[in-house]
Amino acid sequence: MPVLSKHEKTNKVKQYLSNTSIDPEVIKRTLGIDSSHVSAQVLLTASAKLIKLNKREVEPDDRDSLLYSKFLGMEDYVDEAITKDRSRVQAKAAQKMQAKKNLSWLAPDFFNSQLRSVIIGNTLANNVEGINPLEHYDNSHRVSKMGPGGVPTREALPDASRMVNSSSFGFFDPVHIMEGDPGAANFLTSDVIKGRDNKLYKVMKDKNKKLKWFSHEEILNHQVKIPEY
Repeated sequence: MPVLSKHEKTNKVKQYLSNTSIDPEVIKRTLGIDSSHVSAQVLLTASAKLIKLNKREVEPDDRDSLLYSKFLGMEDYVDEAITKDRSRVQAKAAQKMQAKKNLSWLAPDFFNSQLRSVIIGNTLANNVEGINPLEHYDNSHRVSKMGPGGVPTREALPDASRMVNSSSFGFFDPVHIMEGDPGAANFLTSDVIKGRDNKLYKVMKDKNKKLKWFSHEEILNHQVKIPEY
C-alpha cells in the first residue's frame, strides 16, 4: 500500500468525519453548534465541555429528557432489518439469482427469517394472553428504555434514569407504572401517538385555540399553558 503524506491523511480524516451523521438539534442544544456531522469544532467544543464537567464548572445535560429521546416501533425494526439485510437474506438471494438466472429457487418463506428475527429475536416482544382486552391497549402504549437501540440490561440502567422526569409530563401516564421494573418502562397517555419521525405527538390547542398535533420537541421547547379544571 502506498504511504500517505500527512496532508493526505488529514484529508482522509476530514472526508470520513464529513460523512458521519449526528442529530443537529441535540448538538445545538448541548454544544451550541449548528452541525449535522462530526467536525473539528464539534470535537473541540465537546472536549472542552467534558473538562468543565469533570471540574464541576457546569451542570451535566439531562440525558433522560424526552428532548434527547427517539421512539422506535415495530415498523422501524422491520425497516432496519430489511435495509441492513439482517441475516444476509438479500445477499443470498442475489447470489442465487446470479447462479441460476431465474426464480426457481425462490420459496414462499425465503424472506421469513429476516422478519421473524425482528419479532422472535426482539427482547421487547412479549406474548399477550389477551384475557383482558385492556392488556392489548396497555401493550400498544408501552414504551421502554430497554431492548435494541436502548439500554442493553436492567443492571446498566442507572438509578437516575428510573426516576420520574419532568419532561414526561403529559406524555407518560404518571399513575400506570410497572411495579416490578420502575423507570424501565412507561405507558403513553391516551392522546399521545408516535410519529413516523420517531417523535411523540400530542393533540393540544394552538394560540388560536384550535386542536393540532404537536411533537414532544415543539411542546418542550415552548411555554405551555395548563388549563384549570
